[in-house]
Amino acid sequence: MEITTTLLHHYQNGNCDVKLYSDGTKEIEFEGEANPDFPTSMDVKITNWCDLNCPFCHEMSTTKGKHSDTVKLLEILTQLPTGTELALGGGNPLEHPGILLILNKLKDSGIIANMTVNYKHLLQYKNEINYLLDNKLIYGLGLSIEDNFNIEDLNVINNKSNIVFHVIAGVNSISILNKIKISPVRKVLILGYKDVGRGIKYHSEQTDKLKQEWYDELGKHIRKIHLSFDNLALKQLDIKRFLTQKEWDEFFMGLDGTMTMYIDAVEQKYAVSSTSSNKFNWSSDIKEMFNHVKSMSE
Repeated sequence: MEITTTLLHHYQNGNCDVKLYSDGTKEIEFEGEANPDFPTSMDVKITNWCDLNCPFCHEMSTTKGKHSDTVKLLEILTQLPTGTELALGGGNPLEHPGILLILNKLKDSGIIANMTVNYKHLLQYKNEINYLLDNKLIYGLGLSIEDNFNIEDLNVINNKSNIVFHVIAGVNSISILNKIKISPVRKVLILGYKDVGRGIKYHSEQTDKLKQEWYDELGKHIRKIHLSFDNLALKQLDIKRFLTQKEWDEFFMGLDGTMTMYIDAVEQKYAVSSTSSNKFNWSSDIKEMFNHVKSMSE
């Protein structure tokens, strides 16, 4: 695969040679079975505070939600090697009282911080978001959108090159991809529907209908727009059917827990993923926690 973007980080993680590029591309090379010492990326919940009360929120965030302890969180995250990617979320991570301290420390440690926020907060927090992007305190901004989102709201963001729309198969209609095609943001992360938290009660015939539409019509959009998928969407939408075996081997980054893990810094727990039913009290050693996660994924 020809790479034309800038190499951000190149590091060794166990038997894995990891390269991360400025367009978000990640290459991981290894001999035999992949056996990283640390996760190459990690999903980190830093707060359970949010004022939106989305009816499908699998984290069940509310305005009564607590924030994580900044010092304890950084004690864990700064153990990670330079070049590790983090997806910081919540809740609304912009409301965490220690967010600037956290992001500055991660930047100083060479860790790539990305953040996910809801588009409904875009106008309210436009100054904060621009500051974080302009100062490279976050590298990528995940923007969770609804079908009726206003494209013009994106005008408040100075640099849109590292924005990725987040959509949920089962919540969003697949027709939203047509709207995205005419927006200034062309990258999309498709998430699977999570029957966890509020997602249990929200699940209905309509969510199943929407998921089926994604399954049936997604082929029309493959290779016509920059799409990526979480592992749940890969399974629910059977993405492998659209790829050759060679493409799949290059595209698929492994099962949850083989290269990745989840941390709930609010509850100080860790798991294979945010939807895992088994969550464990964290220790002071991220490597120890990741080895446990890997053993559960085998």
